[in-house]
Amino acid sequence: MQINVKMMSEEAYKTLQKNYEEVAKMINDHPSDCSWLKDYLGFEPFEEKKYVIEAPELLNDDDYSNVAFDNAKALYESLKDLPRCVLCSNRFWAWITFERAYKQAISASKKVTKDFVKNWWLQGNSRRDLMLGVISRYYFCVEITVDESAADPYEVTRYALTNGEAYRNITYRNIGMLKPVSLEYFRAQKDYSEKNNVVITKRVARELMKEASRMGSVMLIDLCSNKEIYDYLYVKLEKIEQNVVDEEDKWGIKIIIAL
Repeated sequence: MQINVKMMSEEAYKTLQKNYEEVAKMINDHPSDCSWLKDYLGFEPFEEKKYVIEAPELLNDDDYSNVAFDNAKALYESLKDLPRCVLCSNRFWAWITFERAYKQAISASKKVTKDFVKNWWLQGNSRRDLMLGVISRYYFCVEITVDESAADPYEVTRYALTNGEAYRNITYRNIGMLKPVSLEYFRAQKDYSEKNNVVITKRVARELMKEASRMGSVMLIDLCSNKEIYDYLYVKLEKIEQNVVDEEDKWGIKIIIAL
């Protein structure tokens, strides 16, 4: 079914941003849909735009990890052809979150609190804010990891969605804006993890991101091929992982870092 894109009006967005605690309560009191929004505001919250998309068919589950990949893929395939001025608007993602993916946003939130609404439902408009939004994060995770040249374009995406720390590392560093870097950063971790039957910890993922930044500081990384970036990061990952193992053995302890 084709639908017109909408955006939350600027007035509506600003009004909700002034009342995070009340908004969190209304969401918790109305878990089925956002029909309360118009009555709460006293006016229509969304503005229809000229862009037309195929409405994404989203699944829901109390454990959102069960449907995260399918929904991320559905969002990406539905929205990927929209212009950047739309995709990079927090008011666009407010429409998606409150109207098109309301139940999914609640499920993904686990617990809707004042702070969670402030930081992940009604966030700012920076790249970091958008990449960490409660629903927008899933679209952007696909965007930076999809590989259309691969037999399975979403192979790396599946892994990225299971490694939240690695994803956050990408969002906090400007070098993550380069698609080859973000793609090969995740691919190296995925391949190493599968080959050696290990889980990439927060510490290892963070150190690998630092290596990607160092690579960008001494090389014209935007001119490097994907393979060159992958090979560099994979070698660094092997060394990082071994250093962590050696350190654990040295002190006779196991560093436990929850994903």
